[in-house]
Amino acid sequence: MKNKITVGFILLICLFIAGCSNYQEKFTFTGTVEEILVEEEMLVIKEYDGMDEGRKDGNVYEIPVDNIERYSIGQKLEITVFSNTDDDIWDLDNMKFDIKTVKN
Repeated sequence: MKNKITVGFILLICLFIAGCSNYQEKFTFTGTVEEILVEEEMLVIKEYDGMDEGRKDGNVYEIPVDNIERYSIGQKLEITVFSNTDDDIWDLDNMKFDIKTVKN
């Protein structure tokens, strides 16, 4: 019985450690605030000056923010995207963002 409890405890620890993955920096982009979604507390940001071919036309991203009042339409921002998954998808549940204002 004691052996089963020990094995169960070790398995729980392994599952806990596997579930606590760290966030890794994915990419950084600059963009302008195109729309402010107050109720959802999100910014709609259009990227500019994308480096690789797929991003040159300017992707549009929805970014959640804590203090929506700090931002205004047309404001230039630099966003660093962090993710805790290796999947190449835009999944807000697995992402964090570092947002900085860009001076003109």
